[in-house]
Amino acid sequence: MSYQPTNKMRFKLNLIVLPVFLAFTGWILVNLFRTSITDNNKYQALANENQFGSTIVKANRGSIYDANGKILAQSATVYSIIVNPNLIYQQQQKEAKLDEDELPDVLESERMIDAAATILSEELSGVSYEDAVKKLTEDGASRRWASVKKSVEKPVADKIFARASEEELGNLIYSELDTKRYYPQGELAAAVIGFTNYDGDGIYGVESYYNDYLKGVDGKIISATDGMGNEMPYKNDKMYEAQDGNSLYLTIDMTLQSYVEKYLEQQVNAHYVQNRACAIMMEVNTGAILAMASTPGFNINDRNSLYNPADVAKLSLLTDEEEYNEMYATLREQQWKNKAITELYFPGSVFKVVTGSSALEEKVISLNSTFNCGQVIDVAGEEIHCWSTYSHGTQDFTTAMTNSCNPAFIQIGQLLGKNKFYEYFKAYGLTEPTGIDLPGEADSIYIDTREYGPVELASSSFGQTNKITPLQMVTAYAAVVNGGYLVTPYVVSKIVDPNGNVIKTTEPSIKRQVISEETSAQMRQVLESVVNTKGGSNAYIKGYDIGGKSGTSQKIDKTNETGDEELYVSSYCAFAPADDPEVILLVMVDEPKARDQNGSLMYYGSIVAVPAVTNVLKEALPYLGYYPEYTEEELKSLGVSLPSVEGESVDIAKETLESQSLQVTVVGDGNKVVAQVPQRGSSIPRNGKVILYTEENYETQYVTVPNIIGYGLSDVNYLLTNADLNFKVGDGAANQSGAIAYSQNYAEGSIVPAGTIIEVTFVTKDQG
Repeated sequence: MSYQPTNKMRFKLNLIVLPVFLAFTGWILVNLFRTSITDNNKYQALANENQFGSTIVKANRGSIYDANGKILAQSATVYSIIVNPNLIYQQQQKEAKLDEDELPDVLESERMIDAAATILSEELSGVSYEDAVKKLTEDGASRRWASVKKSVEKPVADKIFARASEEELGNLIYSELDTKRYYPQGELAAAVIGFTNYDGDGIYGVESYYNDYLKGVDGKIISATDGMGNEMPYKNDKMYEAQDGNSLYLTIDMTLQSYVEKYLEQQVNAHYVQNRACAIMMEVNTGAILAMASTPGFNINDRNSLYNPADVAKLSLLTDEEEYNEMYATLREQQWKNKAITELYFPGSVFKVVTGSSALEEKVISLNSTFNCGQVIDVAGEEIHCWSTYSHGTQDFTTAMTNSCNPAFIQIGQLLGKNKFYEYFKAYGLTEPTGIDLPGEADSIYIDTREYGPVELASSSFGQTNKITPLQMVTAYAAVVNGGYLVTPYVVSKIVDPNGNVIKTTEPSIKRQVISEETSAQMRQVLESVVNTKGGSNAYIKGYDIGGKSGTSQKIDKTNETGDEELYVSSYCAFAPADDPEVILLVMVDEPKARDQNGSLMYYGSIVAVPAVTNVLKEALPYLGYYPEYTEEELKSLGVSLPSVEGESVDIAKETLESQSLQVTVVGDGNKVVAQVPQRGSSIPRNGKVILYTEENYETQYVTVPNIIGYGLSDVNYLLTNADLNFKVGDGAANQSGAIAYSQNYAEGSIVPAGTIIEVTFVTKDQG
């Protein structure tokens, strides 16, 4: 007999089941509504992730050019090599379902892994077989792709895909387009240009400052894929075009940059500079930077290597790995910095142009005002010494500037007063960054007017208290000589879009007029006299009228590592032409360590920094269209342009040369001249010696160049003429009392033909 539920029992059961059923149905409806309506975008995106693949189309980063259109930075197409671990996983899943007797001797998945790993490890430097296997097999169930290596050149990528095709690997290995940054000029202007990181974003220099203009916008291709990651035809494939970045045109001229870097490096090497050096060449009236260098620098294409031998030596002493890595990171970061804008220094006597021009503008002094130097001056009970070891006596303003006399400028600062001194210090832009379009510009460290006492004012007046950047100094100096106008320096002249349209230009920006045209003209006159006084200072260049001022400052906030020797900064700032300046050049050398023949440290700016300035200007000024115009006295010192007498009879040759006040030495018994030393066109001093060879099989007479560094003019003349060499006086302070030979164009011990011209540059230790 079967059991039959009663109607009452059915009713009670329905009371329980129906609500559950209705609740379940409601839950389904709610979730269906949420999935299809409320969270539609979310689930659509998840579906797209599984059903659609996207390929990034990298935008080309804009190029960087110098002022003349020479390429400094450009992006080239490269490839990121990628593998599909999911493809291996899917194949392994298929093989797992096969019966044992259906399995081949070598599984297809294993063959694919081995073939792909072999190709990748053999073609890609830095990728091992084991690394490749890991990329091919790791997380295959969830990963559609794994990056093996970025920035692969096209020839390498082509070879990989050719081999992959031969091995029938399908889409196991594929690639994405990428870009790589190249810097064709290597080390030139490296600190200005900067570089990008591995993601392609600028992190130093103009690459960083103008990153938003340069980087462009990446594009994307969206396409359908099957479960194996293979692309399938899909009518709604979409492509979002990449938007290439804009290009920059700098104010930097690579020719001028090469001059600056070449001669700055010479001084760094010659003076064993410990803390790098920097230089800035700028248009006086606009602030356009023509060249900016930090030396030693680095090669942007190999920026992780250390280029300063002193840094390499310092690093080699460390044996602890942690200390080594920490020091390496610090030194590498240091060499990347643009010293001209990121580091502060005491400007020293170069700053006297600020103090002097301010006092002239306020009319508390005139060009005829006199100042007394007793070598030591008492300020509020504290003795402050002049750089000189002797008294300068009574001097007018021009003489005080020429002598770079500290007591004189202390007196000038006192006449100006602390409030006016600070007012002009601020007006010259020395309390704030210049606003140059480069990252990392440092803020100056200075004494506020409320903190000025008599001693602080005294030391500030000759540049030994406040710390500023070299760029702040050169812009202030430019205002002193350009009519009094403080300009904003800049390195980018224009920005151009990918179609060649100029979208932005940099117009010269004048912040304020600090001093009058009249005062500026007086300062130009004074600073020209500083260079040309007494027949020529160390910065004197024949045929050119330039103005300039040296600076030597003690690093009062730092001593050397052993604490037993003072450290110095040497600098020089010059402008040309002196009467109507167009360019200004500042060179700063930090911690020179070379010594003279007496063992004394050579640290004066007039000795350490001047040669770089004069050598640069001698090449830069003709390049810029300013050619030498010699005085009669300078023409005489230039000597004679040697004519060619080869092929002439001995008698005619002697007559030709002696008529130009040249001495002649004949070697051999022949009747005709077969060779001459010096060669035709050489500029030989009057009364110089010419060697004439008269026999076809002549043997050239050779002599050894003596060491003349440190000797005076007459001694140099004696040593060289007695060595059968011609002595030519170079630029510099040869005619000044106490001048000594600083450099010679042929080094001591060189073996050269008799009659070779030895050009010697002379300097004095004045102009501290």
